[in-house]
Amino acid sequence: MDTPKFLIVDDSNAALYALERILAPVGAKIHVAHDAAEGQRIVENTPLDLIITDVDMPGRSGLEFCDWIKRNPGTADTPVIILSSRETDRDIDRGFEVGADAYVPKSAAGSDMVPRIEQVLDRVALARDRLILLIDDSKAVRSIMGDGLRRAGFKVEAAQNGEEALEVLDSVVPDLILMDLIMPGINGLELCREIQSREALASVPIVVMSRVSDKVVMRRMIQDGISAYVTKPIGINNLVQVLKRILSEQFHLMRVEQKRLAAERNLTLGSITSLVRALEARDKYTCGHSESVTGIAMGVARHLGFSNNDMARLHIAGLLHDLGKIGVRDNVLLKPGKLTDAEYEHIKEHTTVVADILAPLPGMKDVLLAASSHHERWDGSGYPKGLKGEEIPFIGRIIAVADVYDAMTSDRVYRKALSGETAVKTITEGRGVLFCPECVDAFLKWHKEFSGVRPKAGLNGRPE
Repeated sequence: MDTPKFLIVDDSNAALYALERILAPVGAKIHVAHDAAEGQRIVENTPLDLIITDVDMPGRSGLEFCDWIKRNPGTADTPVIILSSRETDRDIDRGFEVGADAYVPKSAAGSDMVPRIEQVLDRVALARDRLILLIDDSKAVRSIMGDGLRRAGFKVEAAQNGEEALEVLDSVVPDLILMDLIMPGINGLELCREIQSREALASVPIVVMSRVSDKVVMRRMIQDGISAYVTKPIGINNLVQVLKRILSEQFHLMRVEQKRLAAERNLTLGSITSLVRALEARDKYTCGHSESVTGIAMGVARHLGFSNNDMARLHIAGLLHDLGKIGVRDNVLLKPGKLTDAEYEHIKEHTTVVADILAPLPGMKDVLLAASSHHERWDGSGYPKGLKGEEIPFIGRIIAVADVYDAMTSDRVYRKALSGETAVKTITEGRGVLFCPECVDAFLKWHKEFSGVRPKAGLNGRPE
């Protein structure tokens, strides 16, 4: 990641020195200027991630400097923090009127500056490329607001009335909806209710604009679930601040919920993983099988260029791929001789049992599909569904190769382990018949790299 670049503008050397010390933990490259003119020269020649400016300086004030930054199309999306000894509500309002992203009193700079910077940068990152659906029957409003929102880093989709907006929403889920209250046809109140009745749109924040500052209407719409009500005319900088704040709050709530779900899922997965270990303890020959399969699969996936998120999903699917065997009777699972047809059908049920176990867990759909498909075969001869070729989930295809290799090279109750060369020959012969060709090729690269090493389930796809 590139080092962030900050500009501090203050006519006091002591203040500049103090701020540089306060910001040292951030690890940014600091540029300094003693007035707005010097600051402007730096802004015009240096890409910046953040500008911090004092208000009272010789020549142009910090407010005028901020206003210039926000009116300049090339710098409008650069966040600005105003740092001032002026702390009245009117002073703070003036700062936000010229587009400041934050206003920090100098009395709080020591303790509040770094958290405030992190908050501002998070908000900027959050706003970047967020999609706003702008609904207004005025072409001029759509043009002016749309241009201003784009300069602030948003993507904008526009509609001139409620009917057109609903057509857009049939195929697009925006990050925020900004709508006029009074429009021909479907008015803002009716449109708001229609949007919130759609499950896919229920959590999308809605901001309503109106020339009428009617507290009764405001209260009614807020009760109906809108996120904010703004009165026209509103400056684009003030509007951007409102939208960023709402998206920031929405993002925060989403992150809190994601963390809660992740903690809940990790707790459940921990319990399930313990069940897998208990299952493998039933049979000394399969002890550690799931971990070894996962390690091989991760190595194969690394050669396939998997992302970190996909590697994490594969890691879970690999560890849980045989969980369904918890429903297989001991006299079948541990039988040393050949299975009867009925016993083999009973064994095959483990691929559907694992899906039943994982189905109630949030966010596990892809994982359970992969875990339940590792006995599907490229030519359609596998089970449980007889999927063929690319119908088989990609993660399931990887686990299929890893599972066969580990099973063949491990002792079983009914035979001794086969050599790695024999297993590789079997898998190679099955390329394009039983196994996905792409997965076999990646497996062969992994095997050449780590031949003879018994892998563990490391997240980086390398034996530990």
